[in-house]
Amino acid sequence: MTKPDNYQVYADFYFFWIRLNDEKVNAEQRQMELRKYYFKPEPFWENLSPMVWEELKSASFTKKHPKKSIIYEEGKYPSGLYIIRKGLVKVFVINHDGSEQIIYFMGKDEMFGLRSIVSEDTSPVFIETLEDCTVDCIPKAELIRALYGSTELMAAILRYLGNEFRVFVNKISFFTNRPVSERVALALLVLNEKFNPHQPLVKAISFSRKDLANYIGIATENLIRQLSNLKNSGAIVVKGRRIILHNFELLFEQAKLS
Repeated sequence: MTKPDNYQVYADFYFFWIRLNDEKVNAEQRQMELRKYYFKPEPFWENLSPMVWEELKSASFTKKHPKKSIIYEEGKYPSGLYIIRKGLVKVFVINHDGSEQIIYFMGKDEMFGLRSIVSEDTSPVFIETLEDCTVDCIPKAELIRALYGSTELMAAILRYLGNEFRVFVNKISFFTNRPVSERVALALLVLNEKFNPHQPLVKAISFSRKDLANYIGIATENLIRQLSNLKNSGAIVVKGRRIILHNFELLFEQAKLS
């Protein structure tokens, strides 16, 4: 019996659909893997009732911070809970030799200062702007009052702190025990996933080589060599300080996440 003329068309479409589905599942699995190493939770206020959040907003104030300004320092008490509305900051410590170790890069709708408020202790880190930033601040006294009066706010804060600690442990474990080449590849994948999550056509990150090296925990010269190797392999394209992720398969393979 002769098969209909469109049989091959149907077969081709079926296998194309299967391949697309497999690729989607693979992409989702890789996203889940990368999320182990960066911290970008949903804004906590999305889980609050409008009344609780409006009270906090009414008590907050907004301040603009120019590029390369310190919002607060290690050993100081934060004035309140800070929420980034625009811009990018780095969270870092100063090592015994005077070098920086960057813990996180943070962007829009991320917050800092919470742990010191909850623990009633000074900040263990510095917060510095990497570009002009607009930051909201909920004063410490207002946040504590709201915490005592709202179980939903307390629950949201506890979830935030728990997730932050989990990611911190994963990051420290990977960046301490893996070879430099794996750490560099993972850092590029993680930063791209964090700062370009819904932009499929934008696969580039832009950080100074010094800041990127301090985030990974290596010398700047070592980072430049590793980036050159990735460039020669076709995994990335370098244009000035912009690093364009060109071949994700190679990067996942280099990071040993494939």
